[in-house]
Amino acid sequence: MEDPMADLISTAAARGELERLEDLLKGARNVDAPNRFGRTALQVMRLGNPAIARLLLSQGADPNLRDRTGYSVLHDAARAGFQDTLETLFDFQADANIQDNEGNLPLHLAAKEGHLQVVKFLVLHTDSQLGHQNRYGDTPCDLAKVYKRQDVIQWLHCYANGQEKGGK
Repeated sequence: MEDPMADLISTAAARGELERLEDLLKGARNVDAPNRFGRTALQVMRLGNPAIARLLLSQGADPNLRDRTGYSVLHDAARAGFQDTLETLFDFQADANIQDNEGNLPLHLAAKEGHLQVVKFLVLHTDSQLGHQNRYGDTPCDLAKVYKRQDVIQWLHCYANGQEKGGK
């Protein structure tokens, strides 16, 4: 049965309309109800807006819910480079080792896109697996190499060799 509030809640989350979202959630039965496109409010929320994420998560949104590609909101935030949103997700027990359908961790996507600060955060502050291989046998460092993300490659090599302790 379709939840008529799901589209309204998803739209407010996607637009970053915090006050509207707060009002809509008062009447919501299920914060993870999918909209007409099969996505939840957390999955379509405006990334880089940790207040929206915190509100949805505090109302019971599942930070580990995956879409049909296997992406969780953690994958989206890592790929886009939104460390503040990642931190909020981890406050609500998001899984740093959740895999998409190709076996990529959020760390793979951050490394691929060259988001050095997000890579550092994931490696230093979570249990994200640096040596994890995706379905094609690629580690996060391998993807950084393919996409020529030199600062990420250098940092990962230094970290792996024990030269990086403070996240510099």
